[in-house]
Amino acid sequence: MSRIRVHLADSDYFSRVGISGVLAEADDFELERVTNCLGEALTAAVEMQPEIVLLEAALDGLDLYGTVNEISRQTPETKVVVMAARYNRNEIAHAYEAGCSGMISKSSISSELPSALRMLVAGYQLFAPPTDGWEPTSKISRRSIYQEAFRRLGERDLGLVRFVAAGLTNGQIARLAHLSEGSVKLHLARVMDELRVKNRVQLAVIAAESGLVTSADLKIA
Repeated sequence: MSRIRVHLADSDYFSRVGISGVLAEADDFELERVTNCLGEALTAAVEMQPEIVLLEAALDGLDLYGTVNEISRQTPETKVVVMAARYNRNEIAHAYEAGCSGMISKSSISSELPSALRMLVAGYQLFAPPTDGWEPTSKISRRSIYQEAFRRLGERDLGLVRFVAAGLTNGQIARLAHLSEGSVKLHLARVMDELRVKNRVQLAVIAAESGLVTSADLKIA
């Protein structure tokens, strides 16, 4: 029986020892590379193309999700798993979009790790519950629909939506956008019609839920 080849990149010595010990007790795993930085992990993954790469989220050096994306791009058969002490829904979303097959809590790594990795090799994905809990499926679906709708808007319209989300009046928006107040009103009416929202409050809410609005936008007012 062929063994599942695993690469581990973790900055914590005791964590590396613990994970190495857990995998060593399983007959079907081979921990063929252990490192403490993202750069070496990326190089080794591309050269050796293991079945699984375990990356600690706190590793220094390269951008974590950029590294995940590059491994996924150059060796698509490799399953990349991010290990973190704590993470929220947004971090799970970033991991998934970068190409992660899983995201797990370091505090939960134990004798169950081999079973989880076998599931990944079998084609499953594994994302442990985030610290802020899972969202209802309906909310996730709604956000996806609005994100796609926002992508179809022009930069000027997106700017107007951000101003609305910041709580500005049409008059204030007109001065900042160098438009007449009437033009602002017409543009916003068209945008709300396209997004099928009835008022400015709903527009602000979906802008926040979709990630269009940042804390910097909310400081405009």
